[in-house]
Amino acid sequence: MSMTVSELPHKEQTLFRQTLKLYEARQYKKGLKVSEQILKKFPDHGETLAVKGLFLTHMGRKDEGYELIDRGIEINPRSSISWHMYGIVCRNDQKNDQAIKCYEEAIKADSDNMHILRELAALYTQGRLFAKVVEIRERLVKLNPTFPMFWMGLAVAYHLTGRYDLAIKVISAHESGKNEPPLNKLQISELVLYKNVLMELNGEYQQALEHLKEIRPQITDITAWKEQKAKLLLKVDRKEAAATAYQDLIARNAENNEYILGYLACNGLDINCEKDEDAVIEVIDTLQQQFPTSNRLRFLPLTFTTGDNFSKAAASLVKYSLRKGIPSLFSSLKALYADQWKAAALGTLVEGYATQIRDTQRFSDSTEDEPSSVLMWCQYYLAQHYDYHGDYERALALIEEAVCLAPKIVEPYMIKAKILKHAGDFRGARDIMDFARQLDLGDRYINSKCVKYMLRNNEPDEAEKTFLMFIRDDAPHLVQETLEIQAIWYMCERGHAFRRQGDIGRALKHYHQAIASFDTYYQDQMDFHSYSIRKGTLRTYVDIIEWEGTVYSHPIYQDAARSAIECYAELADLKAAGTPFTPIVHETDSKPLTRNGSSQQGQHNLSAGIGETKVFDVEKDPNGTEFVNSDTLAEALKLVENLEKSCDSAPETHMLAFEVHLRMQKYFLVLKSINALKTIDAEHPALPSMVTRLNQALDTDDSFAASLKGALKSQVSKAFGSTAIDAGTDQSLAALLIAARGMLAIGQTHASQAKDLLMKATDDKYADQRTLLRLLEAKQLLEKCNASESDLAQFSLEAKRLYALATCF
Repeated sequence: MSMTVSELPHKEQTLFRQTLKLYEARQYKKGLKVSEQILKKFPDHGETLAVKGLFLTHMGRKDEGYELIDRGIEINPRSSISWHMYGIVCRNDQKNDQAIKCYEEAIKADSDNMHILRELAALYTQGRLFAKVVEIRERLVKLNPTFPMFWMGLAVAYHLTGRYDLAIKVISAHESGKNEPPLNKLQISELVLYKNVLMELNGEYQQALEHLKEIRPQITDITAWKEQKAKLLLKVDRKEAAATAYQDLIARNAENNEYILGYLACNGLDINCEKDEDAVIEVIDTLQQQFPTSNRLRFLPLTFTTGDNFSKAAASLVKYSLRKGIPSLFSSLKALYADQWKAAALGTLVEGYATQIRDTQRFSDSTEDEPSSVLMWCQYYLAQHYDYHGDYERALALIEEAVCLAPKIVEPYMIKAKILKHAGDFRGARDIMDFARQLDLGDRYINSKCVKYMLRNNEPDEAEKTFLMFIRDDAPHLVQETLEIQAIWYMCERGHAFRRQGDIGRALKHYHQAIASFDTYYQDQMDFHSYSIRKGTLRTYVDIIEWEGTVYSHPIYQDAARSAIECYAELADLKAAGTPFTPIVHETDSKPLTRNGSSQQGQHNLSAGIGETKVFDVEKDPNGTEFVNSDTLAEALKLVENLEKSCDSAPETHMLAFEVHLRMQKYFLVLKSINALKTIDAEHPALPSMVTRLNQALDTDDSFAASLKGALKSQVSKAFGSTAIDAGTDQSLAALLIAARGMLAIGQTHASQAKDLLMKATDDKYADQRTLLRLLEAKQLLEKCNASESDLAQFSLEAKRLYALATCF
């Protein structure tokens, strides 16, 4: 029969409690010794075995640790301590689903353990199981009704489930009760503001306004109180008072767009309503006179005005920016270029200014000469203007003028590099950006841009040396430090560089580094589930939870995940063709891994808590062999499933799901992916290719049950009819590229047809859809078609005709 802690002799009970204190103090070696001391006398004590296993997992001996915990649970399956230890280990390894099961078992054995209940509530919140969070928080309040953090946690739980009325009642009950320990001034301020926000969410605008007046003496965040007051006054239709409140806020921060829009709403105006245009301009002009330094008030009219009103507003903003020498002027106005009339008007305006300055050294409405730098900034803007429109030769001529006018300023060189990149001269762009970097070696931004351009030119080693220049001097290991700072753009771009070089292993390694950073972002919120409630920052805490729900929709995560899926699919295809990919071995000594330049691969000891060290394997898999030798389609499927959760509305998600499911021969899931894409865009150019490939796979797979095959083909025929793989390629360059990829995926028997399609990519009918990257993709696909040297030369000649400055064809 198993022995519990209470059944141990007094000495061993004391030692056991000591192990738990040592774990909390992160003194794992000492804790391990004490647990072994107990096990010498009681080798089958399950709870001590579980604690020993916990220590081992923290010391890098995870397999052994899990084995001991499993054994401890087997000896005493009803021990809350053993299940708790198992849950902690799973939580630390980010196995949250398994951790939840362990904590639930621990609660069955010890239903009133508040420590376990709090940790389980955090796990439920992490998993977005908000209904279960409510259950746990209610139990905690019943167990200790005087502890304020339990009341706050319950209020937040009700908030997350949309039951704002109950959340308000909880806070009211907490306010009327006895609190141990009492809240400090900041916590009280945050709590009453949070209650007011809940009243607003519950539609109780008038009551919230009255409550806001009552709590004013308790508030420490005055700006938040004023913002809430302005919003509520507007919602109860007290527009005059709301206008005064918003004016007060604008005086505090005239760059806040919400304040300005709120003030306009108080005046019954909407910038999206065309008939309000003149009135809105009048109000903004009045505000500009009161707050003449506000850049937002200068820019806002450009977003909704047209005709003469737009020209007047643009002239004011552009002239001010040129005189001030603001390099980001074009970046600020770029969003307006979606409107062709506004784009042309801005170009004409700045060209006129450049002519005036060149001829008279002053603007036409000015009586004083302008500094010579104004002409340089005019040319600087116009170069970006023509670069945007694809006129690279004119853009280069303009930026050369800007460089001549200010040869020691960094920004013109950076724009010149950008124009060369867009024109297809990646090497020239890289050299110019490196020259700009050397003009200001202390500028981290320029250094990072140079690194990016080096990677785009497929120079990962040179890029790494440049990147490491800004790593802190006391970093124990430079490569590890690049992971610690989580430079996700660098990881992703480095992966792209290796992929273009054909090194799929190292590409996957860097894609997974970027993906792991996002996993860390998501997992890091675990600490805030208790911290934020303890500190009372409930409004910010709810915002964090909402933001974390969108973290995987970040463009860099999507880029890294999609690229990794494509790499895994390529590995699977190579293996299926009998030519599996072999990881490319790189010379490790050429890597500047440490600050002194020596290459130190292998084991490094890093600090790991009080009096402890942990062993860290630096670059243990430099060539990405682990990813190459993994179950490639299973790994791809994990990424696909995460994309389906976070980016379900993106067509690329379902296109990649199609590729993975097709290779795994899961045909009903293949059809599901096709239907999902059709739901998003019934005219998507990938649909014909996907349907054709599914039909072809069904026809050639004899292992698939005939009855199921017939049913599936019937569904496909009913939904899509007879579809040709090259449907739509006459009108869409995207459809042409997708069709060519589909033909190559079917087999080399379609390579000739794919080649004929790809040779049309330079036709003038695709002029509006053509980009440099699409032509590069077409060339890469041509090479996979085994196109002849003459065909490749002809394609390159046509591409050079379209991109005269390009060196990449």
